[in-house]
Amino acid sequence: MSIKYININCRETASLDLRQARAVLKYKPDIIFLEYPNDSQGDTFSMRKPVANFAQKTLKINPWLMSDISMWENIKSLWKENIKTTIYAVDGPTDLVSEMLYEWQYMYPCAKRNWFWWVRIYLREKYMAKHISQVISKLDKKTDYTVLVFLQKFHWVHVQFLLTEPTEEETWKYYFGKFKDIDPVFINSKIKERNKVFYKYWKKFKYSE
Repeated sequence: MSIKYININCRETASLDLRQARAVLKYKPDIIFLEYPNDSQGDTFSMRKPVANFAQKTLKINPWLMSDISMWENIKSLWKENIKTTIYAVDGPTDLVSEMLYEWQYMYPCAKRNWFWWVRIYLREKYMAKHISQVISKLDKKTDYTVLVFLQKFHWVHVQFLLTEPTEEETWKYYFGKFKDIDPVFINSKIKERNKVFYKYWKKFKYSE
């Protein structure tokens, strides 16, 4: 089995970005991994069916989904040609993905210099890697696959690292090594103190108590 991964980025803005929609028709993929949250608590997830549209309330909060409408239309057109692309939402649980601290809203990319921002990124990407691994492990070993990865480019770079199954030490260094004022023991207590949602999921992937 060989897998051809093609990562297509997307601007998370109100301006229309059709790169992912066009990639669907160009590559006619076997699988698409979407940066969509899961309704479950992250332990299980399922294939997604093409959606007809998004509620106006949802589009107002996430205007980049306007670009996804064209993507879904193109997926439906593939299905009509009997090209049954399977679609997976591989992001973390909904409450984790939607948990954004107020002080981060107007400071990106400055937030990247805040170790607590990286906690959220780490947790989401752990779920992305976990879900992708689960899908890949069930594929037919005698078949070749084309996979479109519709994750933000920086997420995909990190997820590829996690898919190599790094050690705890390697993972800590990758995500938090540049923050010299924290360590695995300190970070556990601080996350527990500051955010219940993050701590709920941190416990699933924790380093130590």
